[in-house]
Amino acid sequence: MMGLLAAAETGPARAAPPVLRGSVPLLGVLPALARNPLAVFERARPLGDVVRLAVPGRPVFVLADPAHVRRVLQENHANYRRTPFHDQLKSVLGEGLLTSEDPLWHRQRRLLQPAFRAERIRRFVEAMGAAAAALADRWEAAGPGRVLDVSREMSDLALDVVVRCMFGQERRGGDAAISAAVHEAQDWVAGRFWSLAPGWTERLPTPANRRFRRALATLDAALMRIIGERLAAREAGNDLLGMLLAAQGEGAGLDERQVRDEAMTMLMAGHETSAATLTWIWHLLACHPPVADAVRDEAARVFGSQARPDPEGLGRLDLTRAVIEEAMRLYPPAAWFGRLAAGSDRIAGHEIPAGAIMVLSPWLVQRDPRLWPDPDRFDPARFAPGTRVAPYTYFPFGGGPRTCIGNHFAMTEMLVALSVLAPRFRLHHTGDGSVRPELLVTLRPGGGLPMRAEPRTEAC
Repeated sequence: MMGLLAAAETGPARAAPPVLRGSVPLLGVLPALARNPLAVFERARPLGDVVRLAVPGRPVFVLADPAHVRRVLQENHANYRRTPFHDQLKSVLGEGLLTSEDPLWHRQRRLLQPAFRAERIRRFVEAMGAAAAALADRWEAAGPGRVLDVSREMSDLALDVVVRCMFGQERRGGDAAISAAVHEAQDWVAGRFWSLAPGWTERLPTPANRRFRRALATLDAALMRIIGERLAAREAGNDLLGMLLAAQGEGAGLDERQVRDEAMTMLMAGHETSAATLTWIWHLLACHPPVADAVRDEAARVFGSQARPDPEGLGRLDLTRAVIEEAMRLYPPAAWFGRLAAGSDRIAGHEIPAGAIMVLSPWLVQRDPRLWPDPDRFDPARFAPGTRVAPYTYFPFGGGPRTCIGNHFAMTEMLVALSVLAPRFRLHHTGDGSVRPELLVTLRPGGGLPMRAEPRTEAC
C-alpha cells in the first residue's frame, strides 16, 4: 500500500477515485448506510484508500490510509469542518464543544481545556470509585447468576460518574427519569443518522418525536434547576459544573445558555464513550478468562483487597490500560466520524471538491491487516509499555486540534471501573458469546449484552 504512513499527495491530479455503488436507483448506498454503515465501509476497503460512495447530494469519500486521515484531522484541519450530521446532535447538545464551529469553538476549547488536563482529572478518582462501588453493591445484592444487560449497566454507571463529577452529588432515586431521558434522546438522534427523512420531519407530532421532546424537556429542566441553584448560592464548587460557572464569570466567558449546552454535552457525550468501551471490555474479558484474571490480579496487587483506586496507583495499571486501548482498537466507540471540506483539496492525487464529506473510520483503519497483524485478534500486548503505535493507525479519540477533550476523563473512569469491578465479579455470556456490533451514535452490541455476574470467591 503505497500511501500508508506517507504524506498526502499534492502533485498532479489522478483519475477519479473508485466508486462504491448501491443497488437502489438514485439513492445509491444510502439505504445500506442507514442499515449498517460498518458493512458499507468494509465493502469500500478492497476498492482503495480513497473511495467515493454513491449517495445523492454532496460527494462522500471514505479514507482508509492513516496519512490521509492525518491530512484531514491535522495537516489541513482548517479546511475541514463539522458535517451536517452534527445538526442531529445540535437538537440535543445545542452549541456545545462537540457541535460548535470557529470562532465559538476556539473560545470554548480555550476556556474548558484546563479543567480536562490529566492532573485536574485526578481529583475525580474518589467519586468515580464510589460510583463503581455502588454498582458492585447492587450487583451483589441482586444475587449470583442474575442476568444483566451489561450495555445498560455500563451506561448507567458512566452516567452516575458524570453526575457525581459534574454536579458534585450522588444520583438520587428521582434520577431514574434522567437516565430514561438520556437513553430516549440518544435513541432519537441515532435514528436520524443517515436518515432519508428531511430535517423538517423532526417537528412532526410523531410518537418518537413527542417522546424525544419530553425527554429533552426533562433534561433541560434538571440542568437549569441545578445551574439556577448554583447561581443563587453564588458558589461555583470544585466539580465540572463549577468550572463552567467560573468560566461564565470571566470577561469573555460563557453565558447561561452556553453553560447549559456544555453541561448537556458532558452529560450526554461525556458518558457514552466510556460506557460503550466498558461494555466491549466485559465481552472481551469473558472470551479471554486468563486476561480477566490478570486484570483482577493487577488491581489487587496495586490497590489491595479493598480495591479503592487512587490516582497514583492508576498509573501502575499497565495491563488494564492495555486492555482498554486494545478494546478501543477492536471496538472504537466512535467507529466513524466525518468532516466537511470547506474548500477544495487534493488527497492521494484525487481532487476533493468543496462541500465533500470525508468519512474517517477508526473501525476501518484499526482493523486493517496492512497495519495490524491478525487485526481481529484481541491482543493487549499491542499496547504494552514501550510499544509504539504509528500516528493515525489508531485514533479512537480523533486527532489534531479537535482531539476529544474528555480523553483523560474517559480513560481514568474506565481504569477506576475495572479496578473496582474486576476483583469482585466474573462476567459470563449467557449464550455462545457471539455479538453483533451495531453502529448508531456509538458502537454497541446489537440488542444489548446479556451476561451473568458471578461474585469472585477465590482469594486475590
